[in-house]
Amino acid sequence: MALDVQSLLESLSDAPDVSQGPVLERVIWTLLAFSIIIVALRFYAKIKKARRLFVDDYLMLIALAFAIAHAALTQVSVDAGLGRHLVYIPLGHLPRTMKYGVLSLLPGFLSPMFGRLSFSYTLLYLIDTDARIKSWPVYASIFMQAAINIIGVIVFYSQCGSEVDAFWKLEKQLRFDEICWNPRIQTDYGYFMGSWNTVTDFYLAVLPAILIHHSTMSLKRKVGVAALLCLSFLAMASSIVKTYEAKVLSVFSDYTYSLCAYVIALSVELNVVIITASLPFLRPLVPKKWQTRQQPLPALHDIPIHQRTRQGHIPLSSGYTSKNHSRTNTIEMTSPISPTSPNAMGFQPAASGNWVLRSDHGAITVTTEVEVTYEKMEAPFVHAALVGLIQGEIMNPRLRRV
Repeated sequence: MALDVQSLLESLSDAPDVSQGPVLERVIWTLLAFSIIIVALRFYAKIKKARRLFVDDYLMLIALAFAIAHAALTQVSVDAGLGRHLVYIPLGHLPRTMKYGVLSLLPGFLSPMFGRLSFSYTLLYLIDTDARIKSWPVYASIFMQAAINIIGVIVFYSQCGSEVDAFWKLEKQLRFDEICWNPRIQTDYGYFMGSWNTVTDFYLAVLPAILIHHSTMSLKRKVGVAALLCLSFLAMASSIVKTYEAKVLSVFSDYTYSLCAYVIALSVELNVVIITASLPFLRPLVPKKWQTRQQPLPALHDIPIHQRTRQGHIPLSSGYTSKNHSRTNTIEMTSPISPTSPNAMGFQPAASGNWVLRSDHGAITVTTEVEVTYEKMEAPFVHAALVGLIQGEIMNPRLRRV
């Protein structure tokens, strides 16, 4: 990766004085604007419906903050010359161009990591409503996602030891091979990190499909929910492109020009991760006339006998298999029955306060059971309701629509 000035100048002698900076600016700021809008709507939906934010929301906020930092640092680098061929950048501007270009990679690495961690926590909430899906693979994925990406950042920025400025100071770039590791080390790890992120995106796209398959919804409804929850396939595609473009990190040639493709791929990846992880929560904000016709929630009397309690009550949570159950209170009330023969029967309040039907053959007590079920505003069922899973809507009917 050391700078060979003579060969570099010869190779760029016929290069045109053009800049990729404007394209880079349009991409990063347009995508970032979409990300900010989508995340803002996500928070609005959560606060409006659930009246609070959850762990996945705070992780997404961190991801968005890193995305903003990445865009800001990239803009500073573009203003100094990033996107132009090296030979057309004044020597006084070159260190600033390289410095902020390299520093922009730090939030560029961390933003998609926190975005994936956010969606992983979302899936943890959702699978907590389905006893058939184990949560430990998601926890393992969270640990590996954090560990591999943090190590990747450390490897990249520590390859020159304490002399991090070797990335942008020309006098140190001339001795890069003496100061720093073999650049293939961090490039190969970059390939590994990108490959792992791609596998993670695939897993985060398939898991919701399994969850939706288990749900007792119509096929049309399942397709609609899957279209929102399985968007990680788009993040996977952007991760593949970024991993391919990582090849520029190990070859120092026309760095200020060739790095643009990688920065664009990085910006696309981090914003796609943020957007696809947040879109499912915008469903409650869609006007009714734009939504597919809602299927009515299961009536309690339609729930099979084997799903009822031993006492014969029908808990609201019995309509699906869940790791959590609602808090259900059963209140017994007694009510009078009008006598069919006023001369033969009469009714009067009993000592206990119940109405007791009197007849010549004894007394009949008529009891009416009223079941009161509280909405379960815990994270799993709130998230399930917001994204359209029926188990969440049963527990939180008011979260179905705006």
